[in-house]
Amino acid sequence: MFLTSISNNIRFNLNANAWRRLREVYADQSIPAVVDLQNRFAGIWLSTLERIAYGPSKVPAQPLEVIFVIGHWRSGTTLLHELLCQDPRSNFPTTYACMNPQVFPITEKAVLKRLGNKAVRRPMDEMSISLGSPQEDEFALLGLGAPSPYEGLLFPKVLDRGMAVADPDDLPEIQQRVWIRIFSKFLSQVAVRKPGGVVVLKSPTHSFRVKLLSRLYPNARFIHIVRNPIEVFNSTLNMWKELCSLYALTDLPDSDSLTKQVIANWINLEEKLDAAVPSLRAENYVRVRFEELTTKPVAEMERIYDTLRLERFSTVLPLIERYLAIHANFKKNRFDLAPENASEIYVAWRHIFEKYGYPAPTPLG
Repeated sequence: MFLTSISNNIRFNLNANAWRRLREVYADQSIPAVVDLQNRFAGIWLSTLERIAYGPSKVPAQPLEVIFVIGHWRSGTTLLHELLCQDPRSNFPTTYACMNPQVFPITEKAVLKRLGNKAVRRPMDEMSISLGSPQEDEFALLGLGAPSPYEGLLFPKVLDRGMAVADPDDLPEIQQRVWIRIFSKFLSQVAVRKPGGVVVLKSPTHSFRVKLLSRLYPNARFIHIVRNPIEVFNSTLNMWKELCSLYALTDLPDSDSLTKQVIANWINLEEKLDAAVPSLRAENYVRVRFEELTTKPVAEMERIYDTLRLERFSTVLPLIERYLAIHANFKKNRFDLAPENASEIYVAWRHIFEKYGYPAPTPLG
């Protein structure tokens, strides 16, 4: 679904509970009646298939070993995720699984055998993805009916409403239990595809949930990637514009509103991290700078393996080097930012610049 949606603007696959919840939470947002009917009928059908797909599925026999890649959007989480997934021990949700979460337990194997290597470019940059690529599990949570910030892609005029549910600990207890049940169910079905493997998940939204995730999976490891805030702002603003244009069911927000939301999101994200990271054990958390990961990727990956006490880096090294060689010509997006906008970003995010050791943008510096 994701590959076709990039080019044809096809809706997300939402089960009946997901669509019902969205229509309740966003009842004040007007959408075409035909869109409502399409999603209602599609949701009923997908929920029926979901019961079939998940019914006979196995549950992992042992505690899950999970690695979470966290960090703000456009900080390099995808690159880090893909490097980690070069390890043959890594297990990860694919693009197909994340965009078709209701049916992937019984359909993924056949689909990937037939179409798994067909690649397209992501809408926000030139990075190549396929149905078999590692993907962000937040899309699956949205499709299965969990409260998710990505509701904002559908209703971008009230993006703040979606961001307010980023951390399930902030939700009423019943909604928190729903989120945990959906997340655990999806993760279990990913895990059983490779028994004994390490499940590697990547989503900037998990940055808001470190405290909850560490309670659910006490031995979970967290790899936190950071990047120059000016680069992050430019790229994140472009990402939200591209994805909202692709998936929105309502009008798009104006540029000023979106800018304010992007600024607020990182402030909230850092508050959540500050409340959670200090309680993590040293061997369960490592921070990476995007600039160092891209200039000396092998050394940084080895440091990650050493810090988190992952084993056999020497056996993974040739696979990482092969991935790097294949993607050696990838070019990052470049955006120009007016001096007055750079000043606004620095004032709002000054503590983030200082926390991660990034200089003030010129001419401020």
